[in-house]
Amino acid sequence: MSELVERAARSGAALVRGLGPLATTALVVGNMIGSGIYVVPGQLAGLAGPLGLVAWAINTAGYLCLTAVFADLGGAYPVSGGLQVFARKAFGDFAALEVGYLYWMCAVIGNAAFLTGFISYLAELWPAAASPWIAFAVSQGLLWSLTLFNAIGVKAGGLVQTITVVCKVVPLLVLSVALLPYASLDNLQPFAPQGLGSLLPAVSLVSWLFIGMESVTVPAEEIRGAGRTIRRAAYTGFAVTCGVYLLVLLSLNLAVPASELAGAASPLAAVARARFGEVGALVVTIGALVSIAGILNGWLLVTSRMAFATARDGLAPRRLARLHPRTATPVTALVVSSALTGALVLLYFGGGLLEIYSFVALLSTATALVAIGVACAAEIVLLRREPERFTPRQRRRGPITAGLGLVVVVLMIAGAGLEVIALTLLAALLPLPYYLLVVRRSARVMLARAAQDSPWRAASKR
Repeated sequence: MSELVERAARSGAALVRGLGPLATTALVVGNMIGSGIYVVPGQLAGLAGPLGLVAWAINTAGYLCLTAVFADLGGAYPVSGGLQVFARKAFGDFAALEVGYLYWMCAVIGNAAFLTGFISYLAELWPAAASPWIAFAVSQGLLWSLTLFNAIGVKAGGLVQTITVVCKVVPLLVLSVALLPYASLDNLQPFAPQGLGSLLPAVSLVSWLFIGMESVTVPAEEIRGAGRTIRRAAYTGFAVTCGVYLLVLLSLNLAVPASELAGAASPLAAVARARFGEVGALVVTIGALVSIAGILNGWLLVTSRMAFATARDGLAPRRLARLHPRTATPVTALVVSSALTGALVLLYFGGGLLEIYSFVALLSTATALVAIGVACAAEIVLLRREPERFTPRQRRRGPITAGLGLVVVVLMIAGAGLEVIALTLLAALLPLPYYLLVVRRSARVMLARAAQDSPWRAASKR
């Protein structure tokens, strides 16, 4: 345990290890399976047609490498903050600030995308929900209800995550199996209606479905048996998620022509209605609403913990590192993050829901991928600098999986488009003034860092 964690425990403000193996695995599955699988098939069909299945396969292979990276790093450095911790250990304060900020931003704007997806599916049951004012009110109600629930404690959030994972996976499996009798290879023609050039943008779009596996490293100090549990949950959660995605996307593409899916804001509900009537659409829609509420719950936990860990390390305003004396949750970080997400919902007042969702998903994915890429580079450095933290097998495999992960990250970002790349670069510049004016020049922070070991140095002495 790091020196900072020990000091927090002595002061009575320590994080609570309330997430066991089941809840931790549910966090991985729940933070990957959310609104994306219910919305992206419509976008993917219009963008690439059945060629989108190849994009899915590429992402699966790429994220398998990334899963290995985060399982290794999470096991070696089980300190809250995850990606930010790895970056700081390998590259110092500035890299850690960038990673912590970008991943936090990914979560904040990603939560807005989840709310967009929720409204999109709610409109299937209640058409008035598509009205901007009603959409805004409903999304705010959901956001702040889950924020309050997360503020109660990590055990409560973990319980919600476990229940919603079961409730979200079952309707997806039922729909997939029900579509199998309609399967026909004819529905895969033409296989690449937009040409092979659509593959790279499709890869970037599908990568949104896989973002979240790495989030298991962020609340590390709230996970029982942190290192071993993180490793197992990362692999198990990834395997479960990939199995569900494969079944859903394959059955959907075989049973429905791409032209029928293209542009649908709620493609799974539309297909269920066309094949099985209103009952089928109702089951899928309810499953989607539960799924999106579940992923929002999980990402609210991750968002607040990333802000908390970054602030605790002196790289963000210290107020964000405060824990509630009763619940031991970073309430201030949670409220600030949710307030920014709530403000982003104002995007409902311009453009269509599908266009907003697509743009926000790509921007959120790009910012997360930058942080993930830095973590891959960090593993390469740390394998050489502190090999004793890793097993012999990890030392042999790590440079390969981390290197392949970097390549995958670059390809995914490249496919996001120039506008998204430009906004991501702009986002990366935003923390620079804070670093120069507060972190670097603050005598108080510098003296404090000189007088105490960093969390990972203390952890490495164990």
